[in-house]
Amino acid sequence: MKLLLYAWQANNERILAANLEKLGFEIIWFRKVCRHYTRDMELAAEMIPLIHREGIEAVISFNYFPIISALCHTSKIPYYAWVYDCPHFTLYAGQIMLPCNHIGIFDREMVGNLQEYGVRTVSHVPLGADPDLFASVIGEASPAEKEEYRCDISFVGSFYTDVHNYYDRFKAGAADDMKMRKAVQAWDAVIEKQCFAYEKDYLKEAVRSGETDLKPVEAMMKSRGLMLGEDYFAKAEDILLAAVLEKKVTVEERRLLMEKAAQRFGGRADLRLYTGSDLKSSSVLAKYSRGIVDYHTQMPLVFAGSRINLNLSLRSIHAGIPLRVLDIMACGGFVLTNMQPEIAENFVDGQEVVMFRSLADCMDKIDYYLRHEEERAQIAAAGARKVREAFSYRTGLIKLLGG
Repeated sequence: MKLLLYAWQANNERILAANLEKLGFEIIWFRKVCRHYTRDMELAAEMIPLIHREGIEAVISFNYFPIISALCHTSKIPYYAWVYDCPHFTLYAGQIMLPCNHIGIFDREMVGNLQEYGVRTVSHVPLGADPDLFASVIGEASPAEKEEYRCDISFVGSFYTDVHNYYDRFKAGAADDMKMRKAVQAWDAVIEKQCFAYEKDYLKEAVRSGETDLKPVEAMMKSRGLMLGEDYFAKAEDILLAAVLEKKVTVEERRLLMEKAAQRFGGRADLRLYTGSDLKSSSVLAKYSRGIVDYHTQMPLVFAGSRINLNLSLRSIHAGIPLRVLDIMACGGFVLTNMQPEIAENFVDGQEVVMFRSLADCMDKIDYYLRHEEERAQIAAAGARKVREAFSYRTGLIKLLGG
């Protein structure tokens, strides 16, 4: 089968292509920036002739692009999309209803939310990792390269200090609007309550209770370019929760956790942050920042070389296993992560992964596993075996392509 792989510079496209070829597919690459997710006619003008000229039988991509869905529908071929971002608002475009779509989403709850809207083209497909590829990167690294990334505690990820920190932009814009000031004050309290609380969704309860007048909120979202437009069917409250409030909880949790770790372990452990985020607002975090690491060449060395790899999931991921967790395990790394339902369902806590349920619990478990090296190594090895057995690219792709 000849597949067109739409490449938009997702980190793991080369890994996807290699694993598709192992399954016997012929891959034709298509590289072009998508300038409008639903109406990019320039992209359409290049892709449709290529589909017919090359005899393409299906298109595949990481994440979902509505314009490609429309082109596949016109060309009468399937479109396979494997979604690893959350939130991923293109899933709310009208084209998602087209029967050519076969969309695998890693978060079970996101699948359920879309099905409530009547979407029947989505299914639950957990993400995959490639232990062999990472093992080759780690194995080919020099002793000096491995030593460069060896540390006690690390976190790889964003702190969203850029323009995508929509909550702080909302807060700044609320100064002259009494209703917005009132809403922000209420949200401040709920955000504080939600941090490191995993048993109840206080944010969703607050937004959907009707206590907040969403009309001025929607107007501010529109002025900040957050409303999706007429091609999409997502409600304003869906966008508010995922893009604004849940992201702010993520920002605060990551900041609080790393500052607490620095306070407790900074003097006796090598603590590192690998992030592209501007951390000038926190002198503590800035001290430990090492910048961005390349996904293919440096990230595997970080995960393999860190005694404890921290994961703090985006709060908009309500159930699914984030790619970071699988990648750490695929590199043979030890994972200490916040509680996630699908992690708990697929990995044995304390044997293949370690989960924390509060900030204090996280600190205590960091302390424990820094002092119990053999136990930590056994857990990391068991997690690596589980990923190899149950979360390979082969497993995920067979589920996606066979759906």
